[in-house]
Amino acid sequence: MDHFQQGVNSLKSAGFAAARGTRDAAAPKVNVVLTKVGLKKPPAPKWPWVAGAIGTGLALGGAAFYLWYRQRTESIGEALLAEELLDDANLDDRALTEELVDSVTR
Repeated sequence: MDHFQQGVNSLKSAGFAAARGTRDAAAPKVNVVLTKVGLKKPPAPKWPWVAGAIGTGLALGGAAFYLWYRQRTESIGEALLAEELLDDANLDDRALTEELVDSVTR
């Protein structure tokens, strides 16, 4: 009787495993049918998020580059102006200071 009980339990376990495997295998097909009928929403596409992330990265990178370029150009312009003013021997120190202050405040 004990061997018979073990056999029945083993058969039950095998039946449950087969049913679980069938359910897992059939789930994608059932989901497709439910989506086509309209009982289930289709999954949202991922590409808009990817495109948005790439666009945001490009915009932030462009803004950072523009700020770096503008700062670099201003510093080069100030250096050239200072060099030009220092080369001019006709200006006294007060005029040089006023000219530099005017260029920085522009």
